[in-house]
Amino acid sequence: MANYRTKLRGYGVPEVLCNALKRKSSADQRSAKNVKKPRKAEINYLPPYPAGEDENSQEQVRIQLLSEVMKRDNNKIIKEKMAKTFAHRRNEIINCSPCIEDIKARWPALFEPSHLQDEFLKITMVSLESQFMFKLDEYTPRLLKIFHSKGGSMGLKLRSILLKVPSSPTIDESREAVIHCLLAYLGESTDQLLKEYDDADEDSVARDLAVQSMKIYRIKTNVSEDPEDIGIVVDGVKALTALKNFPRACSMLVGLTYAVDLAYPKELRYTFEVFQKLLLELDSSKLSPKVTSLKNKLLA
Repeated sequence: MANYRTKLRGYGVPEVLCNALKRKSSADQRSAKNVKKPRKAEINYLPPYPAGEDENSQEQVRIQLLSEVMKRDNNKIIKEKMAKTFAHRRNEIINCSPCIEDIKARWPALFEPSHLQDEFLKITMVSLESQFMFKLDEYTPRLLKIFHSKGGSMGLKLRSILLKVPSSPTIDESREAVIHCLLAYLGESTDQLLKEYDDADEDSVARDLAVQSMKIYRIKTNVSEDPEDIGIVVDGVKALTALKNFPRACSMLVGLTYAVDLAYPKELRYTFEVFQKLLLELDSSKLSPKVTSLKNKLLA
């Protein structure tokens, strides 16, 4: 096995080639620096191009895709072309590390929830939203029991969150309350994940969103006919909009980190660990002590 990676490099395996010294910039030409590898249980991290395809042929399909996204009721064709260009897209995102604005300009369909979920499925072989919501609903009764049993200042904080839930909550309201409690229970702040604006001036909202690195935003309106705007901003760019509710935005944010190869925010590392490893069950055998304790209580 000593020269296994050398043989893989000779066969042109992209996951090995991307770390070859000759492919790195002069500032990064050390074997241990800026290593690109699966870090969040990706199965198709950097797939090879399909047989008979190369960068040039798939770039032509990408250009066609730009015109297809401008057409109405064209989801089937977009889905086919997105699937066909998966390897090209991953090669570009992993090897070139473009900014989110450039990715959105080149791959606008990736920032639609349905296509983002397709991308996540290709990368991990896990269904994003359905798996996320299924496990969240499955754990909700046990989580509520854990939250209610907590004492001290933490218990008061958790109960103050739960008191805001209506007496007959919808499924989305229950899910949102559980996620807010989960953040508090893990010692992290909802403010680091969610930015709320209450019928604020559009210009002031735009200026504030432009300085956010990674966050879910919610813009509430006082006009009942206008639904609230819930979306995701990354590096000051609105990545996804019109996500309907906060729990769905949480699942889409996890999917986005996989699709465009983003690291989790350090201030929310435990929350994202729960999202990934307990709800989506990706790399669930390797848990931090804090999340291990939570898992043991859920399974007790």
